[in-house]
Amino acid sequence: MHEELAHALARLGEVEAALACAGGRQAAWAPVFAFSLLARHGRRSETVALEAAVAAVRPADPNLLESRAKRTHGDPRALLRLCEEVLGHDPGSAHALHHKAVALAQLGRSDEAAELMGLDRFLKIAPLPAPPGFGGEEAFREAVRAEILANPSLHPDPVGHATRSGLRTRHFPAAGDRAATALMEAIRTAVAAYADALSGDHPFVRSRPDRATFTPWALLFRGSGHQVSHHHPGCWLTGVYYVSARRDIPRPDSPLPGMIRLGGLSDRADVAPPWPVIEVEPVPGTLLLFPSFVPHETVPPGEGAERISVAFDVAATG
Repeated sequence: MHEELAHALARLGEVEAALACAGGRQAAWAPVFAFSLLARHGRRSETVALEAAVAAVRPADPNLLESRAKRTHGDPRALLRLCEEVLGHDPGSAHALHHKAVALAQLGRSDEAAELMGLDRFLKIAPLPAPPGFGGEEAFREAVRAEILANPSLHPDPVGHATRSGLRTRHFPAAGDRAATALMEAIRTAVAAYADALSGDHPFVRSRPDRATFTPWALLFRGSGHQVSHHHPGCWLTGVYYVSARRDIPRPDSPLPGMIRLGGLSDRADVAPPWPVIEVEPVPGTLLLFPSFVPHETVPPGEGAERISVAFDVAATG
């Protein structure tokens, strides 16, 4: 009951009350919950005291790794050792694989870093045909767009996410959504085909889950809205489906607004990526699939422009 109450308070934004609910409890969930909540709200200085308790029950916890990785800045050998320790507990840890690739790049081991990031091998960009019964491709995407715009859970810049000056759904699809629900089924089918086609000995392939959760959300960006560079700890596969990309005044010879950039590293990495950095236009009807450890960011659509997409994570369960 205390765990359920703590999570409910956190969802309501009652951070201090949620922390008080978890504080002092001996149950294994309590330090992990408090650690995650503090990290989500950027209160990293307060997570240090909880590290030992979290490590005892979840040694591969992504927030724990992030907390420790921040203290290795400027010491890629220490970061690499830390990642190897986590991968010993969870060989498919997206967070550890991401930081390991960065550490290898910082150490000048460019070929190993590029092989681990695997963008040229694991990125898939392909059209996703519209499901039948919606009057064709454009009509289907317009129906999805309308359902996203009407979604009552759209909210600005959620805490702990990469969204800046944009909107993201808390719940998607919404109750009664017909087109969005059909889109989810089409994406699930495409994800299953992608996973079935994987082969080789890469950690991403070896960690392909037998059972998985599928978590989708919708994103709306206009003007200066964008996503900062990030990856998705705790997940296996990440994807994006482009619903619409439009301007008030069409410009046939210019790129579609709000492209995504995959593989770039932030200035904090202090190294240029030794793997390809790929920019993809948000062509409506296109589905992108890539490992969750791949860093990605988006470019603002610009004044008078809009980009709507559906993103999702696939994560191992049970």
